[in-house]
Formats: sequence, C-alpha cells, structure tokens
Amino acid sequence: MKKITLAATVATIVVAATAYASPYYALRQIKTALAERNADALAAHVDFPALRTSVKTQLEAGIARSIEATAGRDNPFAALGQSIAGAMLGKMVDAMVSPAGVVALVNKSAVSPQADADGDAPADGAQKKATYSAGYTGVNTFVVRAKDGNAQQGALVLQRHGLWDWKLSAIEIASAMAAR
Repeated sequence: MKKITLAATVATIVVAATAYASPYYALRQIKTALAERNADALAAHVDFPALRTSVKTQLEAGIARSIEATAGRDNPFAALGQSIAGAMLGKMVDAMVSPAGVVALVNKSAVSPQADADGDAPADGAQKKATYSAGYTGVNTFVVRAKDGNAQQGALVLQRHGLWDWKLSAIEIASAMAAR
C-alpha cells in the first residue's frame, strides 16, 4: 500500500513539475524555430485568431489616440479618417499575422537595416544580449517581457492549450509605440 501511495505521489509531482515547466519549453521551441528559420514549427506555436485580435485592438486604440490628439474629438473628418484607417489596418494585420506572414517574417533577415547604423553597437561587432523576464500571470497565462534597463518594452503573452501546450496569443505593444 505504501508503494502505491509513493508511486502516486511521485507521478503527481512529475506531472505538476512538467506542467509548470511547459511554457519555458514552449519558449525554447519558439526560439529554436526562429533560429532555424523554420516557419512551420513557429506557426505551430501561434494562436493566429487570438494574436490578430490582440494586435488589431491595440493598434486601433493607438490610431484613435493619435487622431484625437491631432484633430480633436469633435472633428467629423477625424471619425472618417479613423474608420478608413481601421479598415486598412484590419487587412494589414490579417495579412501579416497569418501563417504566410510568419513564413515571410522568418525568411527575412534577422538583422534590421537600422542595426548597422546604431551607434550603441559594440565596436567589436558583438550584439547586445536581450534581457527579459518570464513568468506566470495566471494559471493559464504566461508573459515574457523584454527589458531595456528598467523600462518594460512590451510583452509576449502565451496561453495554455491543454495541460502542456502553450501558444503565443497576444503581443502587448510597448506603450511608447502604442502612443505614436
């Protein structure tokens, strides 16, 4: 009887530990897919409908703030401009946040054209290592935040799909970008 209880306890601990570590493993798989430029493997870790909704909502709010700041709240042309921008934005986000968009992004060079012109780059050509924090914000939500010094620069939000599977379902756009 003690052997059965011990085996059940060990099995429970193993299941709980692997379930707890599963988002870290998913992040490792995403990082590997990006490094290998494997769009199919990357797409397997993305919840495209949820990600589209997240990006659209944040960009539409940013556009609304920008239009309101420049044109004012009572300007009838501002509402027209916002509706046109919203329609165009929706189509752009649908095209970019799709399996085909992931393939295009993965197949592009990982080095941006601005990286060479950046004066903060070390003289020996080494790139600065990105720093980030990762952790649970709920039982089914795991957030990875990029950091630049003390400033939070946006986040990737993974949602649980089953016991061990996690998918990128939202991107929190940095407040400085969202305000533009």
